[in-house]
Amino acid sequence: MKESRIEGRIEKPIFIFGCCNSGTTKLWQALKCHQDTSGPEKEGQDLEGLPDSMRHYLGKATFRLWAHPRFKLCYYRTEKDYDEIEKSKITDLYKRYVQPGKRFITKSPADTLRARLIQEYFPDAYFIGIVRNGYAVSEGIVRKRKLDPERPQFEGLHTTIDEAAEQWFRANAILLSHEKFLRKYKIIKYEDLVENPEDALFSVLEFCGLSTDEFPIPPFDVTLNQQQISRLSDYDTETVTRIAQPMLIHFGYEVLRGNLKW
Repeated sequence: MKESRIEGRIEKPIFIFGCCNSGTTKLWQALKCHQDTSGPEKEGQDLEGLPDSMRHYLGKATFRLWAHPRFKLCYYRTEKDYDEIEKSKITDLYKRYVQPGKRFITKSPADTLRARLIQEYFPDAYFIGIVRNGYAVSEGIVRKRKLDPERPQFEGLHTTIDEAAEQWFRANAILLSHEKFLRKYKIIKYEDLVENPEDALFSVLEFCGLSTDEFPIPPFDVTLNQQQISRLSDYDTETVTRIAQPMLIHFGYEVLRGNLKW
């Protein structure tokens, strides 16, 4: 029995999370190229067979708005939600994607809400949170809830800029709260990743205990933030500022003003 338990462990898994549209996919795809990591091609919450605590079981209404106060943190989980049967199901599912001698890696934006429970299931887990400019993220949330070519099943979800800004603000408030609870946790900024990828990625690899030797550094588009921010109207800009200003200041983002006259 002892040998079986050792073989069944997932050692030092890596979980990536952050507000939707914050660069979780970019970071995940880059780290999956490391010779010592392996994981699913889908993001974690899309894997078939996950228990409700690890997926969007309430349907498409919460898509990209899972931290909005309207939903009362319905997916939030802590150590108190530990369930041995559920842990076994999750472990068995993840094991399908782990190659011998490699570290399991996955990403799900909404794992921002589940990180404390995940740590209870995987005590030696490493967590990486990523933060991106709130104006760009808010624009992306509104646009991608209306139509996301990669997820056409969610087409037509009307979203206000207020709702998007609330999602960004509250998702990052939760992300910051984990600094008290997660033992192996690093927060990085999207802007550092795309503008200086070697330094950003090497810092993540070193944090995770992975070698930086022969690691391929991917190119990133450094213009996306400005492209997305330029699509915001003055009203949109003022609204994001009104709702998210404290968090923007905390992470060092410029606080923008529109040209509205009140």
